[in-house]
Amino acid sequence: MDDHILVATDGSDNARDAVAMAIRLAKAIGAPLTVLHVAAPNFASATDGLSRSGRVFPIGNMIPGMPRPAELSCTSGDGIDDSALALGKTIVEQARNEARGLGVENVAERLEVGDCAQTVLDTATEIKASLIVVGSRGLGRLKRMVLGSVSKKVARDAHCSVLVVR
Repeated sequence: MDDHILVATDGSDNARDAVAMAIRLAKAIGAPLTVLHVAAPNFASATDGLSRSGRVFPIGNMIPGMPRPAELSCTSGDGIDDSALALGKTIVEQARNEARGLGVENVAERLEVGDCAQTVLDTATEIKASLIVVGSRGLGRLKRMVLGSVSKKVARDAHCSVLVVR
């Protein structure tokens, strides 16, 4: 089968809804499912990164179109807090277990480091996803102006269909 579903999750309520939708779709069509969590460099976690001011992004992850390093190790000392890695691992494991519990047999989990939208797009290309499922986090107006919307960037630049779950 050529269908492969990628679901990106940060553990938020909307992301959990996206995971549930991706699981239902994968089960319905018998597609493999990849669950992805992206840990942002130098952030405590993808869900509370804005609460910590004064942190610096590595410039290589902030320039659109700039290639990521071929291999990114998700280990201590690489600019990622241990708590962010533990959180990310828990998020993807819970989603994987939920999918398997509901009958999706082919489930992969990935924990990546980098710019969230670009990493989702890169992963989708790498696994040849036919659908990307993301949640709409509903960022406030100011945060959206500063950060942009991950779901918007993914929908705009993806090579495949994108389902944004609200």
